[in-house]
Amino acid sequence: MTHDVPPPPDSPPPPPPDSAGPSGTSFDPASVNRLDWAILGIGFIVFVFSFFDYYSWDFGSGYGLDLGSVSWSAWHFDHGLFIAWFAMVVTVLAAVVLAISLFAPAVDLPAPARVLTFLGFTVGFVLYLIAIFAHSDFGPAGGHAFSFWVSLILAGAGAVLALMRAQQTDTALPGQLNNLPRVGK
Repeated sequence: MTHDVPPPPDSPPPPPPDSAGPSGTSFDPASVNRLDWAILGIGFIVFVFSFFDYYSWDFGSGYGLDLGSVSWSAWHFDHGLFIAWFAMVVTVLAAVVLAISLFAPAVDLPAPARVLTFLGFTVGFVLYLIAIFAHSDFGPAGGHAFSFWVSLILAGAGAVLALMRAQQTDTALPGQLNNLPRVGK
């Protein structure tokens, strides 16, 4: 008859099985679709570009005098410039929702993550379009700067990629959005 002898009280606890998550499996980045990585990257890049010039004004007099210029990032809220900030926030949150669904699938979201991601990028893109025309006080010396235009393009690309992934995963979109033509393969 064999008896298991308990370890002496001074012995260290046994090592963990491996550095796996709570479910016993480790995360494999290769298991995430490349388009999902692209969507996450777009959200990150839009966030980074929000700290650079979204708006710029040049105060040159036209007589050879340089009176200076000023520029603001998306984090400038005065004079109605908050529309582009709000577009950036919605776009970044859309990518965050996708990240939560991929890396913390146990978290309950109020709607399917693919739907929220697509709607977030689409709303962000539409808000960027509105921001183009919402500022009539730019005049000939001011306007949207490079980061604004990059963020606009990236929000549109994110919306298309999010639609592609929703369709690839057979996610039902709300209402008439479910009748959109299939994008990609």
